[in-house]
This record gives sequence, C-alpha cells and structure tokens, in this order.
Amino acid sequence: MQRRQQNGPPTTVKLLPVMSEAVFQQDGAPAHNAARTQEWCRANLPGFWEKGVWPGNSPDLSPIENLWAIVQGELDKMEPATSEQTLVSNLQKAWRRISAETLDNLMCGMPECMRDCV
Repeated sequence: MQRRQQNGPPTTVKLLPVMSEAVFQQDGAPAHNAARTQEWCRANLPGFWEKGVWPGNSPDLSPIENLWAIVQGELDKMEPATSEQTLVSNLQKAWRRISAETLDNLMCGMPECMRDCV
C-alpha cells in the first residue's frame, strides 16, 4: 500500500515525462518473436526494440518474472500435477493464494525499479 500511495495506481503512473519516449520490452517467448508480432510492434510502437536488441536477462524490468517465481513457489507446496485438469486446478489455487498486496507491490514498485536501473 505504501508504494501505491507514493507512486499512484500502476495504470496512471508516468515513468517518464514523455511516455512516448518509453522503450517497449518483450521477453524471448516464441509468440513475442513471431514475425507477425514483430511486424505489429514495429508498426504500432514507436519505441520498439526489435528481437535481439534488448539485453538477455533483465528480470528487474519485468514484474511478471517475480510473479512467476511466486506462483512457482506456491506450486512447489502442492502435490505435482499428473493431468492437465490437476495442473489447471493447481495453477488456479496458486494464483488465489497470492495476495492483492503482493500484486500491488509488484506493480507499484516498477517506477522505483525503473529509476534504479536508469
């Protein structure tokens, strides 16, 4: 909550004085590297860095990486899934165990992470 009060809601925070100067970051997921995705990004995102330009491992700039680690930690507390249905159920349980405060901290902490990296 303290970060939200300091930085505001994640959807309204301006990380830069001119947001159009922001650089759009993607990870190496196959869907992000697809030719069609890359084409759309080039056409629609003025600050888009093409595949291969962004530094290889930058979890500090991606709150989803921390979220996946939290989800994995919750999954590790459960019996391993032996079917697709069990996997889906376990993922849903893991997600429900993550508090709104944790999600809020991940998002509201982004301006601080960005400032630290700059």
